[in-house]
Amino acid sequence: MSYKRLIGIVLIVSIFLFASKSFLYAEEDMQQGLPSGPGVDLVLGNCTICHSTSIILQNHMDREAWDKTITWMQKEQGMWELEAGDRKAILEYLSKHQGINQKTNQNSKRKNAMYEFDYSANPL
Repeated sequence: MSYKRLIGIVLIVSIFLFASKSFLYAEEDMQQGLPSGPGVDLVLGNCTICHSTSIILQNHMDREAWDKTITWMQKEQGMWELEAGDRKAILEYLSKHQGINQKTNQNSKRKNAMYEFDYSANPL
């Protein structure tokens, strides 16, 4: 293999790897730290209008508790009504990605009352 051809292959592979890495970071930034999956766009579009994703990431609840939280936000905080399909998709996303499992349950900050209101404000 010629030296020029080897340099060309290395250059093409380097450009591909750089572009792939940049794309992954751009997607991660767009989701503001939330794991990708069905419903993440609805969570971002409905939840981060009032608060940052850090409040979502700090909480781990089952589907019923997430549902009660949304109802509380609607009754007490002025959140709008969600279409049934959107609410279902949001609840499925939150219970899957921010649900309760053995690891999060053992390490939960929610066991310590001093963290009850330890949330960052929405930077917007």
